[in-house]
Amino acid sequence: MNTYFFEMTDTFGGEKNYCWIKRFKVTAKSYTHAVSKVSRETGYHFRNIARQYDMKEWKAKKACVVLYESSHELTEEEQQNFKELS
Repeated sequence: MNTYFFEMTDTFGGEKNYCWIKRFKVTAKSYTHAVSKVSRETGYHFRNIARQYDMKEWKAKKACVVLYESSHELTEEEQQNFKELS
């Protein structure tokens, strides 16, 4: 099993807005399964929209919300801010 760290936030004009942010630590067999777990938890249906600078992003269908993988190495203190999904 692998561990993935995701952040989800609102968008404005198609860009990340950061008016609010939710963080998830997901344990899953694959990247796709990890995104599915976040979808089940949040109720949003995500589709892959971009792969910029080795960063994958998913936009929620019919909502101004984006999900992306945390782009930097996280300390244990930072990891405590993520909701754990297994």
